[in-house]
Amino acid sequence: MILHTYSKLPLFGAALALAAGMSSCDNVEPADRYIEVPRPEIARKVLIQEFTGIQCVNCPTGALTVHELQEQYPGSIIAVGMHPSGTPYSGPVGKFDLNSAEADIYYAFYKPMGFPAAVVDGQSAEINISAWGGLVNAALSQAAPAEISLENVYDASTRTLTVDYEVTFNSGYSSNLRMNLWLVESGIVGPQKSGSIWVRDYVHNHVLRESLTGDWGESLGSSFHLDDSVSGTASIKLSEDYVAENCAIVAFIQNDARLVEQCEEAPVIKSADDSTPEE
Repeated sequence: MILHTYSKLPLFGAALALAAGMSSCDNVEPADRYIEVPRPEIARKVLIQEFTGIQCVNCPTGALTVHELQEQYPGSIIAVGMHPSGTPYSGPVGKFDLNSAEADIYYAFYKPMGFPAAVVDGQSAEINISAWGGLVNAALSQAAPAEISLENVYDASTRTLTVDYEVTFNSGYSSNLRMNLWLVESGIVGPQKSGSIWVRDYVHNHVLRESLTGDWGESLGSSFHLDDSVSGTASIKLSEDYVAENCAIVAFIQNDARLVEQCEEAPVIKSADDSTPEE
C-alpha cells in the first residue's frame, strides 16, 4: 500500500497577500512593481524498458546500445532490464534466474516480436536496435509535465527499504496518472548467451527485481495544476538474494495509455560520491 498526500498553493491566502502588498507600495513606479522570472524548464528523463534474456544471442548488443545511449545523454536515460519467463530467450540457466512476474506482465502487454526489444517511454516495442537512438532522441525533445524526487531509507538490520517520493507539476495535466516504483539490481554476474558462445561471467545490469506498487502502479489522480504536488511512501523488504548496494529504485509516472511522462532513479544506499556538495 502506498500513501499519498496532496498539496496546492493557498490561492486565497496568496490573493490577500498580493492585495496587501499592492496597498503598501503605492510609491513604487508601476514598471518596477513586477519582475517577470522565467519558469525553469523541467528536464525530461526517458525510460527504456529493455526486453532481454539469458539465452538471447543478440541481447548483449542491445545492452551495449542502451549503455551507449546513457553515455550520450548523461543522467537522462533510465534503463530497466525486463526478463520475462516462457520465451525462447529466457532463463533460467541452472539455478541462475533473472525472470520476474512484473516482466511477464509487461511482456504480455507489449508483445515484442523478438529480443532484444526496447520500449521507450511506453511506446510500442522496437526490435530494430539501430532505431533505438532515434526513439530516445524524439522522447527527450518532449516537454515534461512534472518532476519526481526520491528519498530512499534502508535499514540493513531488517533489510527494509522505505521510499518517499514527490511529484511536482510544471504545468496543468488532465489525465489519470499512475506512480510505479520498481526495484532494480545491477552487477549480477552470471551466464549469458552471446552469438554462438556462452559468457559465464557476464555482468547483468538494471535487472527488474520487484514492483513496490503492483502491476501497473497506483493512481495519483487525474487533474493537476501548475505547482501541484503529490507525495507518497512505499516500502519493501529486500530478498536475501539481492545485494542492497547494487540496487536502485526506478520511479515513473504513466497515463492510461501506458505512456511514460517522467521517470527518476535513486540508489537504495547513497554513496559518499552521491552526496550534494555544500555551496
